[in-house]
Amino acid sequence: MTQRAKLDLPVNKPVEVELLYDEPVAGSSQYGKYHMYAVRSEGLEYSFFAPEEVNDELKSLHKGDKAVITKLTSQRGNKQITTYEVKAAGANENNPSDDSTSRVGDNYFDMMLQSYKDGLEISKELNGMADPEKIAVTLFIARSKRNNY
Repeated sequence: MTQRAKLDLPVNKPVEVELLYDEPVAGSSQYGKYHMYAVRSEGLEYSFFAPEEVNDELKSLHKGDKAVITKLTSQRGNKQITTYEVKAAGANENNPSDDSTSRVGDNYFDMMLQSYKDGLEISKELNGMADPEKIAVTLFIARSKRNNY
């Protein structure tokens, strides 16, 4: 097996990676489960240990596919919170106002939008006696729990 340097993502700087294989090497160690991807970035090959949320996005990609990964951190009290943004390379480059690709994989946006429309309609039906926002949130929770939209 080829030894590659470990890819450490810088904070708040997008890094483009190209997958060198269809699937990661998966396993577990003293640190827990891991998903190690062989990637190419800036012409060099690396081993990238993908956090679970990044793996969820990368596992649908195949050899030769590219993705842009951004490691984001924020401070909440004493705690530093780390999140990741993963986009298939080329997504939204030509039309930054089109955010439809960022919603691929779930329908929560559409579900929430429909819940607000329904909440407004219910409120109108009751002559404004009910709060449309509370109705919308209630509908959204019920719809997302049963995932039968």
